[in-house]
Amino acid sequence: MKNIILGFAFLLFGMSTAYGQTKIAYVNTQAIIDTLPAKDTAEFALASLAKQYDESIRNLQMEIQGKQKEYEAKMKGGSSPAQLELLQKSYERLVQEYQMTEQTANQEIQARRAQLLQPIVEKVRAAIGRVAKLKGYDAVIDNSAGMVVWTADDKNEITAAVILEMTKK
Repeated sequence: MKNIILGFAFLLFGMSTAYGQTKIAYVNTQAIIDTLPAKDTAEFALASLAKQYDESIRNLQMEIQGKQKEYEAKMKGGSSPAQLELLQKSYERLVQEYQMTEQTANQEIQARRAQLLQPIVEKVRAAIGRVAKLKGYDAVIDNSAGMVVWTADDKNEITAAVILEMTKK
C-alpha cells in the first residue's frame, strides 16, 4: 500500500513538472466574433428567418383564439354536441400545428445559426492558432464563459491580438 501511495506521489510530481513547462494563453472567442462584420450579417439573416416564423406563429395564435371564441359562442348558443365536437377537433388541430410550427422554427433557426456561424468560428480558430504559434503558446483556453478565474500575467490574454490578426486581412 505504501508503495502504491509513493508511486502515485511520483506520478503527480512528474505530471506537475511536465505541465509547468506548458505555455498557456486565454482568449475570449465571443468578444472576437462580436467584432466581426460577418457576425452581423449572420444575425441579420437569422432575424429575417425568425420574423417569418413569428408571423406564421402569430397567425396561428389568432386562429386559435378565434376558434376558442367561436366554440364559446356556439356553446352558449346551444349548438349540438356534434358541432361542438367538430369545433373542438379543429381547435386541437390548430394547437398541434402551432406547437409543430414553433418546434420547427426553433430547430431551423438553431441549425441555420450553426451553419452561418461555423465558417466564422473556423476563421477565429485559425487566427487564434496563428497568434498562439507566433507568441509561442502550447495551448489556448477559451474564456467566453469566464472560466479563467485568475492569471498571474495579463500578457497571456490574446483576445486583442487575435482581433488585430483578423482585421488586418
